[in-house]
Amino acid sequence: MARTAGKAADIGLTAIGRKIDMKYIRMRDGYGIWYREDPVEKPRGIIVITHGFAEHADRYEHVTKYLNNSGYHVVRYDLRGHGRNKGRGHLDRFESYLEDLEEIVGNVSYNHPDLPIITFGHSMGGLITAIFGTLYPQMVTAQVLSGPALGKLPSAEKLKPGLMRLLSQAAGGFKLDNPVGEGICGSRQVYIDYINDPLVLHKASIRLYYQFLFRGVDMVREGVKGYGCPCLIVHGKKDPIVPIGISRAFYKEIPSQKKDLIEYEGLYHEILNEDKRDLVLKDITDWLGSL
Repeated sequence: MARTAGKAADIGLTAIGRKIDMKYIRMRDGYGIWYREDPVEKPRGIIVITHGFAEHADRYEHVTKYLNNSGYHVVRYDLRGHGRNKGRGHLDRFESYLEDLEEIVGNVSYNHPDLPIITFGHSMGGLITAIFGTLYPQMVTAQVLSGPALGKLPSAEKLKPGLMRLLSQAAGGFKLDNPVGEGICGSRQVYIDYINDPLVLHKASIRLYYQFLFRGVDMVREGVKGYGCPCLIVHGKKDPIVPIGISRAFYKEIPSQKKDLIEYEGLYHEILNEDKRDLVLKDITDWLGSL
C-alpha cells in the first residue's frame, strides 16, 4: 500500500568458528570490515544497517538509539572502501558488497537463531539491500529501503555505460569528486557536517562509480521480478539525488505480498536526518510491529 505521509557498546562475537574482534570482522577474502553491534535486552529482532555511497556507519547513531529504544538490536558496518576500512574510495566489484552482507547476516543469524532479521539500507545501501533480498530471501524476515538507488540516477544521465566500463578497466583507480550537494537534506547543517566529515568520501574511483551506478543498477533490474521479501520503502518527495519515481517503479514491479511505500512531502534524500526524522522512524517501527 503506497501512502504519503541507550548507550551503545561494541561487543565481540564468536561465529562459525571465527573470532570477531571489538571493531572488525574478517571477510572470507581476508578484508577487514569495521563492524558494531548495539544490543538490547530481550530484543524484538535484529536490524542490520547498510549505509549509502560515500558515508559511514557512525551517521546512523541517532537511528540506532531510536531503534534500540524501540526494542531492536542493531548491527552497523562500514562498506568496503568506506569509513574506517582500507582502500577508501575504491571498489573492484559490486558483488563484494553482497558477499560481505551475506557473511554479516550469516554471523548474526548464527549467534541469534531465534530472532527475526531485518536488513535496512539507505541510497546505495538500499540498492545493496534489495539485491541481497533477491539473492538470499531465506536469510531475512523483512527489508526497509530508504531513498534506495534502484534505478538510473540523475548523476549518471550524461555518462555512457560502455565508456564508463572501459574507463573503469583502463583507469579504474583514478578518483573523481563526490557530486553530492545540498540536495542531500533540507537541513543545511546536515550538509555542512557532511562535507566536513573526515570519514565521508570526498572522492571516489571511476571503478567504484561504475560498479555502483551501472553494475549494481543492472543487477537489481535483472532480479526485480523475483523479489518477494516483505518490504517497506520510505522516500522524500523532494529528493533530487534519487528521484521518488525510482521507488515508485520498484514498488510497482516487485511481486512481494507484503509491501508498502511511504512518501514524505517536503523531505529530501536523507530523510533520517531531516527535522521530521522521528516521524519516519516511527513509521518504520510501526511497520515492523505489524509483521
